Amino acid sequence: MRVSSSALTATLLLGLSAAVAQNAAPLRWTEGAPNSLSDVKNDVKIEGLKTDDIHIYVSLADVKETEYNRVWVQVSNHGQTPITFDPQSAILLNGDKAVRAEVPEKAANSIQKYGEAKSQELSSAHCNMMMTGQQKTGTSGCQPTDTQVQMGKQIAAFSSQQAQWVRDNGLKQKTLAPGEEVQGAIVFKKDKKPVNYVLRVPVGSVILEFPLSAQNKSSSYD
Repeated sequence: MRVSSSALTATLLLGLSAAVAQNAAPLRWTEGAPNSLSDVKNDVKIEGLKTDDIHIYVSLADVKETEYNRVWVQVSNHGQTPITFDPQSAILLNGDKAVRAEVPEKAANSIQKYGEAKSQELSSAHCNMMMTGQQKTGTSGCQPTDTQVQMGKQIAAFSSQQAQWVRDNGLKQKTLAPGEEVQGAIVFKKDKKPVNYVLRVPVGSVILEFPLSAQNKSSSYD
């Protein structure tokens, strides 16, 4: 099979343009820029970027009582060709430190196990060996209080609810057809203190960046 020189040239140029696009400088959200949008809903700041082909909106919030933050992402393909979006390629940058996206199912399992462990800890017997001058024997004096048992059940139930939310809303890799939209959550491990991050997320051949702030609140169960 013979390939014409013009067809070969077109193929090479197409490959070159794709490589250039992949290596192009990231497009960063900037306050007041024509292609940068912002809004506040439920006390959460939403940042948006628009190109000819891509519209993307992001917001960062705490996944309460867990070791995770979530970035809610909405991506729309306004171009004429399909684009690939892989949420696992997103990262949160903190100086030289990069926090990589977690696999939703893995994060959900971790949240649920954490809640079960805390629930078990609260529901276990807590013996006080100093018993007003006498030491009780057996387990009758080592039972958890009704309050501890109830709190343990609430922690387990809430953690299960949070884990299911991550399973239901965690984004997976997808190819968006022209006119198609996808939205959902990307989860990241929390830092130990408040941090100003830069979210870097590739969509198709474009890399987009958003400045985001996180309180990184630890669980009240700890």
